[in-house]
Amino acid sequence: MTSTSAPGEARAPRRREPVRSGQISVVVQGPVMGAPDAPPAARLTQRCLQSVRRHLPDAEIVLSTWRGSDVSGLHFDVLVESDDPGGPRCDDPAHPGWGPVYYNADRQAVSTYQGLRAASRPYAMKLRSDMLLTGTGFLRYFGRYRARSPQWRLFRERVVVPNYFSRNPRNRLPYPFHPSDWFQFGLREDLLDLWNSPPLDPSVPRWYEHRPHAPNDPEPWVMYRYTVEQWVWLSFLRRHGEVPFEHKCDDSPEALDLSDLAFANNLVVADRRALGIRFAKYPVSVQHAETLYTHREWQALYAAFCDPDARVEMDLPHVSKRLYSRYLAGAHSTLLNPRMSRAGAVVSAGWERRSPASFRVAKRLYSSVWAAVDRIASR
Repeated sequence: MTSTSAPGEARAPRRREPVRSGQISVVVQGPVMGAPDAPPAARLTQRCLQSVRRHLPDAEIVLSTWRGSDVSGLHFDVLVESDDPGGPRCDDPAHPGWGPVYYNADRQAVSTYQGLRAASRPYAMKLRSDMLLTGTGFLRYFGRYRARSPQWRLFRERVVVPNYFSRNPRNRLPYPFHPSDWFQFGLREDLLDLWNSPPLDPSVPRWYEHRPHAPNDPEPWVMYRYTVEQWVWLSFLRRHGEVPFEHKCDDSPEALDLSDLAFANNLVVADRRALGIRFAKYPVSVQHAETLYTHREWQALYAAFCDPDARVEMDLPHVSKRLYSRYLAGAHSTLLNPRMSRAGAVVSAGWERRSPASFRVAKRLYSSVWAAVDRIASR
């Protein structure tokens, strides 16, 4: 176990001054998405930068991308260009049809870390270049939860992350140590510590090439030992102490308990809508939501490990997740994601083979309903 504070220092009742936009550096990291002559809706990075300027007018914007990228028409304060380290393929040839899949851990780490190094403000946001800022709700969560455990207290202040894709390993996908890497907000020095990752161990992306998959592995079509999110988080944790965790689905009691403690003591997990972020590239899937932490579930970890007197609030995302898991998860997997469902591999594949037109219509209607529900919930 690692500790950076004495037990008597675990509670920190002092109030924090509000963070102003002029104190924040926003690191927009990743490839430039959308050519200058593309339709406006497709210029994702331009829209990303504009959204940051709209909601954080005094923030320093650092665009950290690959050398040779076309940045014409983009407005930022600092440009960081790095050589693209690439990402090895990690799809399994024994499962054709799901590839190619690339393991982009080094790409994430290089663009994020170099962008943070170039930032000059005390607070920092990591934002993917295909995401939009829709508000400043994340500031309400930073510094809000003051109690800390002396064990595995690694950051000076908790880092705020969205529930997408912060996996709850006690739900359907058993992925401990899996915080979201799409958006993060905290002290710049804490994010620098997190993203100071070592070069990727070349055995990680193809771990299962010559090994049988774990019995509980829901992704037999990929060969990586850890997901990218797990690799970054584990690399950080293991610089501070021993982490017993063999592979991405290792759900031993020791791994689950340490994953919970590290989340409770170093992060705040909150709903993406409450934070004020939107994914412009990927649609939000309710099926994914079933596997992710809700803010209420994170609050329960906080109460268990840091502050037994903390109030655990009921919220709409938690209620909708419970209802979905109980009544709709099976049908959703069968229709929309058959590779995650044995029944879906039979039912959906058979339906699509016999009547592809009606299958496409049903899938499109079903997806449209859930997209409408999400839009309503976002208001």
